Amino acid sequence: MNDLSRLAHGVLFPALGRTTVTRWAKERIEAGLGGFVLFGKDISSGEQLRELTAALHGLGDHVLLAIDEEGGDVNRLEDHGGTSVPGNHALGRLGDPDRTRQAALQIGLSLVEAGIDWDLAPAVDTAVNPMSPNGIRCFGSDRALVSEHAAAWVEGLQEAGASACAKHFPGHGLSGTDAHLGTPTVALSRAELLDHYLDPFRSAIAAGVDSIMVSHVRLPEIDEVPATISAAVLTGILRGELGFDGVVITDALEMHGIRDVAGLPEAAVRAIAAGADALCLGAWAYNEDVDAAVSALVGAVRDGTLSEQRLAEANERIARLGNRPKSTASHDDSVGRQLAEDVVVVHGDPVLRGKRALVIRLDPTHSPAAGKASWGVEQPLRDAGVDLEVVAVNGSTYNGDGMVRAELGQYLDECGPDADVVVLTRSSHRFDWQRPILDRLRERHPQAVIVDMGVPGDDFSGFRGWIQTFGAARVCSQAATHRLLGTRGFSR
Repeated sequence: MNDLSRLAHGVLFPALGRTTVTRWAKERIEAGLGGFVLFGKDISSGEQLRELTAALHGLGDHVLLAIDEEGGDVNRLEDHGGTSVPGNHALGRLGDPDRTRQAALQIGLSLVEAGIDWDLAPAVDTAVNPMSPNGIRCFGSDRALVSEHAAAWVEGLQEAGASACAKHFPGHGLSGTDAHLGTPTVALSRAELLDHYLDPFRSAIAAGVDSIMVSHVRLPEIDEVPATISAAVLTGILRGELGFDGVVITDALEMHGIRDVAGLPEAAVRAIAAGADALCLGAWAYNEDVDAAVSALVGAVRDGTLSEQRLAEANERIARLGNRPKSTASHDDSVGRQLAEDVVVVHGDPVLRGKRALVIRLDPTHSPAAGKASWGVEQPLRDAGVDLEVVAVNGSTYNGDGMVRAELGQYLDECGPDADVVVLTRSSHRFDWQRPILDRLRERHPQAVIVDMGVPGDDFSGFRGWIQTFGAARVCSQAATHRLLGTRGFSR
């Protein structure tokens, strides 16, 4: 294996694709692979994860293991030995940077316990667009608040010994496009970007963040191509204007936001040439994709498209990661539980009147970033002895409106007009198909209780009760359940 090939391998961070170490993974680590980004499908239990990370670390001197553990709706460890804390939107509403720092510290301790070196979090986009698919992952719509909490989150996580990663540079809080599905556009001038838009990233840099993730946002006032492959954005603004000298990692190169512009091998070369250091290939990119990226990078150096010095510089920056002192403390689950209890807002009377309820679940469009979708109050209610009937629909459900109408009518006929009905929703204002269902529910059964586990947008004051959790982490579900049962819930 020649030095150039090792340099090309060193900037790559594919998925693993299995819950055990595969043959291809061993071979690529021997060839100098930078490491892996672990996704939900790579994890089956806390014990399995610890065994996996130990085995991967044992295959090389500097194998970096990264993961998306934001807390809240985007988590990988919550059900596998990690801690559960509310996400950024809830933390921003609480408005206490010290509590945000504590939440991030608990996440960091969970990561260190699991053998993870690098957390691809926090998201520091400013959700000024109420239709942003990332709204629940953002601290809020006020840039000063986001900046303050971004710094606190970075400090808390890195105190535990894991590296943080502020994302998604330059920020797509103005766009309503999900970069998994298309290329977001943010039409701001260079002056507007530097005057205020990039403040959360400045704050994260000042807090000592180890890395920044560049997104597939297109800034047409700066460049025609996505930021991922734009030297004007990465070298000119992030390096030059903001002075960041840490690791720059790309968002996943399998996403349509970049794939529609450049395929993975081409994007790999263009991203490194533009100033990125590490390439996140994506949840379904490994093995052959690694070989394709290596071949493209080596070929680009040989034909003069990419300098070997640029590739070496990227490897040198990556070598700085994973060297923070690891805390020996254990995570404390009470931190997340108390945060979730404190952020809940209750309107009207949401307490269930009996031990039987119909749950109408309106599932939002599933974000690929969230991994496995698990949210709601069904299991906590069952654990508390409530007999449930559940009807779940989403935007593509055949006759979803009819399903809800039929189930509600049958249930009320059996149990009476005052029967308990709980409606679960998340950011319903973003989904047109939910509006007629909710309007008819309000007309037919205003005694229903709404549990909104997303970003506020719709007014549900016409129902008997309305609970807002501002996120769908397990602790948020538990806090909502306490309000439905009329119990005090967790207290220190």
